[in-house]
Amino acid sequence: MSVIYSGEARCPVCGAPTFRYVQLLYETPYFGNVLIESGYCSTCGYRLFDVDYAETGRPTRVLFKPRDGLDVAKSFIVRSKTGTIYSPDLGFTLEPGSHGEPFITTVEGFLYKVIDYAERLKVLEPESAGQVDKFIQTVQRKIDEGGFTLVVEDPLGKSIIIPFREDTVTVEQLDVT
Repeated sequence: MSVIYSGEARCPVCGAPTFRYVQLLYETPYFGNVLIESGYCSTCGYRLFDVDYAETGRPTRVLFKPRDGLDVAKSFIVRSKTGTIYSPDLGFTLEPGSHGEPFITTVEGFLYKVIDYAERLKVLEPESAGQVDKFIQTVQRKIDEGGFTLVVEDPLGKSIIIPFREDTVTVEQLDVT
């Protein structure tokens, strides 16, 4: 880890010269060098924390086709804040949004997160509860059985699936657009 900048500056919220700001360059597994920014204003209490990529890779598409529940339980997803995950077979897409959440989890753990999102949708849209219940049942069955396709696309090439069995994953390098 190396310090890029450390010092005090004017607070972007209250304007007081008591904003302590630090930028660090940090080497991480899977994501490479990241820039960590942290700041705190002792006058108004404003806090800043952000992590951004210091380097990018080539756009990638990762296709994962688990054969069974063992592939689902023992394979990992590393998703950067720019990665999109979708399944044409199961019928869902998780977009990164303006502040995408990076995570590392098993494919099984990710699918349980998808189920959790679907449960929330039932509360927000009770008229579609029957469709959502059917979707949840399908995802739960596929957690045990495999037999679906999961796709991870990342324009910065930072997201990947680490498979339990190598032959269940294909990585494609995409053209830069």
